Amino acid sequence: MATPSPNASADSPLGTLELRCPPLPKTLIDAMELINDPEHLEVKPVTEMVESDPLVVARLLQIVNSAYYGIRRSVSSVERAVVLLGPISVAGIVVGMNMLKLRSVIEGPGSACFSRLIEHSVATANLARELIDLLTRPGLQRQLRPRMDVIYSAALLHDFGKIILVYNYPEEAVALYDEEALSHHVTDTDVRYVEQLTFGCDHTEAGEYAANKLNFPELLTHVIRHHHDPDEAPVHDRLLEPILNVIDVANHASKAMGYSFSTPAGWASCGDATSWPAFAAASGVETPEMLREVLEPKSEALEQYVKQMTRFDIDEEGLKRVSRLQR
Repeated sequence: MATPSPNASADSPLGTLELRCPPLPKTLIDAMELINDPEHLEVKPVTEMVESDPLVVARLLQIVNSAYYGIRRSVSSVERAVVLLGPISVAGIVVGMNMLKLRSVIEGPGSACFSRLIEHSVATANLARELIDLLTRPGLQRQLRPRMDVIYSAALLHDFGKIILVYNYPEEAVALYDEEALSHHVTDTDVRYVEQLTFGCDHTEAGEYAANKLNFPELLTHVIRHHHDPDEAPVHDRLLEPILNVIDVANHASKAMGYSFSTPAGWASCGDATSWPAFAAASGVETPEMLREVLEPKSEALEQYVKQMTRFDIDEEGLKRVSRLQR
């Protein structure tokens, strides 16, 4: 097990932490600012944000023209892509692709760990949208649907604190999060407790610290901090708790479907989620086995989506499209 960091303390307050934040691409900050006001998000500001970064343009066009979206005619215009996918959806995609860019600042032993974390995050975000479709409590799905892509972005960033820990302590984080090391050295299944011993804070606290420092939208900050303990979240708005419940269960479901970041998990673990009773009551999905029956038939589509969204390469045709747009 890694040697405890200088910050290590079982009850270290966030104010005493000294964590570095990785440099974030400007389009990531811009996307989160736009996501913070989804009701007024329009095509023009999202198009302008995307067009400010040629690599983001190339990746967006690559994504919109992929088999996953099944659009018949080739799309070569950023504005057209934003119209087709929706401005909030594109803003969420931009958040995802900029998370991939962080790979360039996480080198050495943390690189493979980071790639595994991104796959887990993308799978969790995709499954969060699937779980919203399962909600049957009167009015709840109707209230959450307009915020679907905001929820997607929040789910994508739920483990942002682990990125911060990997960035600050790559060797220690790899030793902790490596599946074999966990199963061999750690008997306590609460990984957050071990994070406290190793780093002086767990990933939810590290994430909240960084999110506040980087001025993340309040909803995203609450999800980063409380996705494991929705009952402890402060009163933000009346939809925060059901959003946290969905993301918590999606987090467990993604592990059951093979996208575990650290310790593997089966479907029974979904029932251990803090949010399971509330989610089951709101959805009518009474058991983890019922959830498995709903989600497992979608495993191939999920695999395709994760592969598409975690591609880091830009194909030659995508770069040609950007070149034509800039002429």
